[in-house]
Amino acid sequence: MMDDLLQEMIDPAPVHHDAPRRRRLWTTVAIVGLAAVGATTLTTSAIFTDNDATSATIESGTVDLAIGQTVPFTFSPQNLAPGDSTFVPLQINNNGSLALRYSIYYSAEPAADPGTDPVLDPPVTTPGDLRDVLVLNVYSIADELGCSAAALGATPVALNAAPATPWPSASTSLVGDTAQGADSGDRDLTVEDSSEWLCFRVDFPDTAGNDYQNTGVDLAVTFHAEQTANND
Repeated sequence: MMDDLLQEMIDPAPVHHDAPRRRRLWTTVAIVGLAAVGATTLTTSAIFTDNDATSATIESGTVDLAIGQTVPFTFSPQNLAPGDSTFVPLQINNNGSLALRYSIYYSAEPAADPGTDPVLDPPVTTPGDLRDVLVLNVYSIADELGCSAAALGATPVALNAAPATPWPSASTSLVGDTAQGADSGDRDLTVEDSSEWLCFRVDFPDTAGNDYQNTGVDLAVTFHAEQTANND
């Protein structure tokens, strides 16, 4: 212990005059470092850039079946006698942007009493229901002029599988079926071949008796269409 004190008295430790200079040196180093980091940041953000974008519209198609209006749905001739036939042509149009298939359903109700009951001998107490005797068939034709007995020929081939009689009061399949997908008898209409003509023919059998005089029937025909794409 004494030796240490003597040694310190003989050779005292130098005074640290350079401490402030060292602090100034480290401060300078820190400032230069921060400046370098800032310069690097500025250099990194100074780059060329470019952007581009585009957009597109996606639209759904339409299924739009329409009955042509050039020819009214009116049977001719009227005032039928047993053995007569009456006809009406009908144009079916695809007004949509998608190909479609369609089916035809029908129903009927007795028409209102015309109020001109004939005086019959023997009298008829219960008028007949024309739905029980009339026969309905539908045909594919080239145009409206093809809807006549002469144009159809003696043995035309109907689109419906069997002659439609008696006529139902509830809507019933005449051609094709409303079940989803392609069914037997369904009619196809593409966008390119966007229309076709049909001929509806009603036959009044020659076996009908006096009870069918002065009677009438209201026939309703409904067309059901669906897309053909992705719907086999």
